[in-house]
Amino acid sequence: MTKERLAAEELVYKTMDILDPSGANTDYWKDEFSNMSDAQFVKYISQNFPFYYQTGAFAEPSMDQITKALKHIKAPLLERVYLPYKYKDAKGRPMKTKECLVLYIHMKRMKQLLTKKNGMSIDISQRDMRTGLLTGTSKNGKESDHEFESLAISGLTATAKELSRARADAMGDKDVMNNTIKLNGYVSLKDLPEEKNDSVSKKTLYAYFMGAQLITSLVGDMDAYMTPYTMSTKKRKGVNRVD
Repeated sequence: MTKERLAAEELVYKTMDILDPSGANTDYWKDEFSNMSDAQFVKYISQNFPFYYQTGAFAEPSMDQITKALKHIKAPLLERVYLPYKYKDAKGRPMKTKECLVLYIHMKRMKQLLTKKNGMSIDISQRDMRTGLLTGTSKNGKESDHEFESLAISGLTATAKELSRARADAMGDKDVMNNTIKLNGYVSLKDLPEEKNDSVSKKTLYAYFMGAQLITSLVGDMDAYMTPYTMSTKKRKGVNRVD
């Protein structure tokens, strides 16, 4: 093993230790590199974006960890972006933006779209507990707004309700649905409780709104968060609700 490879591996390990103090990501890369020859290692790291961070439930790097990791590899957090299609001066120099966060979007391969994204998931063991979306090996094709528009136009409201609740991230409805099917062999939408706060994604969005000090009725009753002023206004006007 060359000194250059040792230095490269050490840089990867230290960076992953900063991003993931548990050491799980570091152990993964140590195991990955242990089976590579020097030639295979060089070929692997010569790819575009060869390294990635594997997240888990409630295990994501914080902004502080990300900033420290970027400082460790001497990569800027904010960059200026050239916009030649917007403007060029007389010497052909393009304009630049102010410093901003730059993200890379990986385009999905057609092979992946054809072999995986045109089906429905039959396993839901891996799920993002913030958004309710399936991840990892459980991820598959999913319904978009276009599918729901088609269902609405066709008048298939019951199908839309099933796909957006019990078959999506309404975990309470999902448990009732699965248990009822195991017991009776079938289930009806009438058997599902359809609680207002039974949605992982709605709860996450509700938490974000609360963080911004915006109270909504997504998962709860807005009247539960009335200020003394609102309560006195309602009492004075003799109304049941103030929007």
